[in-house]
Amino acid sequence: MSLRQSWAAVGALALLCLAVGAGGAAAVQSAAAAQTQPTATPTDGNDTQQENPAEVTDEEYADETSTWLARRLAGRHENGTVSLSQGQYERARDLLGDDYDRRLEQYVDVAGETGTEADDASAREFSAARENQRAFVDGVERYRTQYDRYQDAREAGDERRARRLAREMERTAANVSNQSQRLNQNYVQLENATAVSFDRSQTLVNETTANVTSLQATVREETLVGTIITVRAASPTASFTEPATIIGRIQMENGSALADRTVELRVGNRTRNVTTDADGAFETVYRPRSARVGEQSIAVAYLPSPESVYLTDSDRFTVEVQQVTPSITVERSPASVSYGDQLSASAAVTVDGTPVDGVPVEIVVDDESLDRVTTGPNGSVASSVRLPATVDDGARAVTARIPYRDRAVAGVNASERLVVARSVTRLSLNASAAGDGVVARGRLLTADGRPVANRPVRVRVAGGDGRVVETDGNGTFETRLTNVTASAATATVRAAYDEPSSNLGDANATATVTLRSSGGGAADVGAPRSVLEGLLSVLFGADGSSVPIGVGGGGYLWVLLGLVGVVMLAGVWVVTARFDVLPDQRADESSSQAVSATNGFDVSDGHPEVTVPRPSSEEQIDAYLDREEYDAAVVAAYGSLKADLAADDEALETATHWELLDHYRRNGTDDSRVDAIRTVVEAFELAAFSPASIDSERAETAVESARRLRRQ
Repeated sequence: MSLRQSWAAVGALALLCLAVGAGGAAAVQSAAAAQTQPTATPTDGNDTQQENPAEVTDEEYADETSTWLARRLAGRHENGTVSLSQGQYERARDLLGDDYDRRLEQYVDVAGETGTEADDASAREFSAARENQRAFVDGVERYRTQYDRYQDAREAGDERRARRLAREMERTAANVSNQSQRLNQNYVQLENATAVSFDRSQTLVNETTANVTSLQATVREETLVGTIITVRAASPTASFTEPATIIGRIQMENGSALADRTVELRVGNRTRNVTTDADGAFETVYRPRSARVGEQSIAVAYLPSPESVYLTDSDRFTVEVQQVTPSITVERSPASVSYGDQLSASAAVTVDGTPVDGVPVEIVVDDESLDRVTTGPNGSVASSVRLPATVDDGARAVTARIPYRDRAVAGVNASERLVVARSVTRLSLNASAAGDGVVARGRLLTADGRPVANRPVRVRVAGGDGRVVETDGNGTFETRLTNVTASAATATVRAAYDEPSSNLGDANATATVTLRSSGGGAADVGAPRSVLEGLLSVLFGADGSSVPIGVGGGGYLWVLLGLVGVVMLAGVWVVTARFDVLPDQRADESSSQAVSATNGFDVSDGHPEVTVPRPSSEEQIDAYLDREEYDAAVVAAYGSLKADLAADDEALETATHWELLDHYRRNGTDDSRVDAIRTVVEAFELAAFSPASIDSERAETAVESARRLRRQ
């Protein structure tokens, strides 16, 4: 198209837009006139007219909406169980994913308007059902994956691996059964409360559970041998100083003794090895420490090795637990400390000179627990901690205590004097203008330059709002302040650290920031803030309010839309003309434009993938959160987590986020760890690929989950 033809096209389309604007204005005015005409009564023989919304109460609307949402949520549960029965695990999980969460949020909101506690309880029950069904799906998938591996091991003749897998499948099958019971309880509660049927969901869950149970019965018959353990106490009482003798026997299900072998037992919460005789009999002792005082039923379990052909079994004995009072001593070094100093403490626990092992000891300063350690074989503990800011200064005490009450070993404590010195602090602050607010940054240090981490600093701008922000690991902080006085040329920002109970001294800082240049003044305040506001000023007056927009304003909005259409068409023509006139330049620039347009995303066929940045420090992640850059915080947290996980498994270096989750879900990782990884991965999916930003609560949950995983 030539330049002259392009201008002709733009002119014709401009006239068309203006004509549409005029027509729209006329249509609005006609609609306004039509609103004054009464609605005719139907003449089709149907006497039922639409209800007057004014005559329908909010509670009636809420009840109907609640029922509709309950049916939608129940439908997702049912479709999820159908997908699970067909082996479509991802589909089964997706049906209880983000869309379910949004429906549930709507249900929670509506439940608050119905005026009944039953709907509030149903909302909680739906949430529990979602979590239990997702856990059920994960458990079934894990079992079927283990079963496939078990079959492979048997076909390969690897009996040791087959037995190990069979034993893992015993635990997984038991978990599936337990999850099934919990899920069925959710279904029953929801059906009773909402009158929505969960029959098909229950049927499919029970069929899936029965399938797992049947498969495991076959595996048990093929590979494992059941055992029976029986135990009894030889005496009616037990204490730390006078333990009870336990007599027991282990045999196979067919009655044959598990003879002449060393086996591992768990008695209460402690394990030990015993040796059986020719009849499978054994003896051991029960020396209580943490058991509650009084008559107690104590479990004893036989624990075969992972490759053993034998299955575990357990039994119980009853005994009267009696209490003993131990002695405890404590030593500390040095005698005087200040913020951040190393404090060493040791303690020893004995009863009548006999060391007491396996009991917890807390190291406490000024009622604040600094450490918790367990006594070793010699009954002693050693701890070394840095003094936190939250311990008040002055004459204090280091206390070692056993945190027991009404237990076989009584709770006791011992203390030694400690002097906590007050530390002088200094606070730095700088501020800069940022849009309609001020960004304040600073750092809290002790007088000798030691960073003060995780402490609250109050920051306030004169004539505006204030915030309490926590220092990071380097003692730094950053926050954005708004509601600054619009007419002011400068603003004063003040920061203060002044905790009422602390060994740190108070500190204050002030900074002045320039908000506008000297040439600004009133002209800046009255200037249009957007193109739309400028157009409104031209059409309706400088204050943008001389003629209201809408029906009463004669349809000026339509004229405005016509003018906006002209501007947009002109922009399209400029781009088209440029591409027509400068084809060579277009080809030369295409490469660089493609890079900037994707912002680091791979937009090739298939699922888009994001280039994860180098692992960010915790300070960077905290800074993102402080600046409310939640997407960046989640992406950085995922990058750090993936780098840590890939350091242990090189195969994860090139894995996508979903492949990473699938890797841990399939290799028998603990359920709580898989759930934490899923939390991070799902948040990363939203932060990296969703057009909308992730919300603050979900971002902070994902960041905390990533940190917890990295610490494990």
